[in-house]
Amino acid sequence: MTNKTSAGSLRALVLLALGTTFLLGACAPGMTPEQIQELVQESVAQTVEAQNQMGTSVAQTVEAMAPPSTATPLPTLAVINLPTLTPVVPTVTPFVYTSGGGGSKPKAAEYACSFTEVKPRYNVFKPGDYIDFVWIITNTGTKQWASGLDLDFVSGTHISPYVGQEMPALKPDERVTISFEGNAPYEPGFYHMGFKVEGGLCFPFTDIEVIKPPGQG
Repeated sequence: MTNKTSAGSLRALVLLALGTTFLLGACAPGMTPEQIQELVQESVAQTVEAQNQMGTSVAQTVEAMAPPSTATPLPTLAVINLPTLTPVVPTVTPFVYTSGGGGSKPKAAEYACSFTEVKPRYNVFKPGDYIDFVWIITNTGTKQWASGLDLDFVSGTHISPYVGQEMPALKPDERVTISFEGNAPYEPGFYHMGFKVEGGLCFPFTDIEVIKPPGQG
């Protein structure tokens, strides 16, 4: 509103000065051109002075109406704490090397045995076939056995009525022959008969297969 008023007042002053000039020229025919020119210059000077005063007033008004400037606060910088990096160092596992020749032989057991199946020569039978069993049991330990160690049936199918016996005394590398009889089961299939020398020194066994001949239902 103040800017519009000031501009209107300024135009009015200019028009007034121009009108005064024309009026002087019309109303003073007896005046010399120098006198008229002097009057015009004086009127223009007054107009300019009024314009300057008006400009100063407008500037003061605008300055008074301007909102007070506020300083924009700077953003607060957040302090970031970086984690401390722990260096990763691989763990070195030491290797132990031994020099020299091959390792020593494992120490032989004091009490042990092995067995060899001599019969049956073939382990495939027809249902009910007679079977002759022969085993050789050897003392493979470093000490003599006392007499009376048991040889017992422990697993599988009773292919024979033989269920075991007491073993004689055996020195290292001595052997004993075990023989007994039996019959193949009547149902076809695979059969296992397992024994054990007392103390788990060894585990003699026999596996057989029973097959029906062709043509038999």
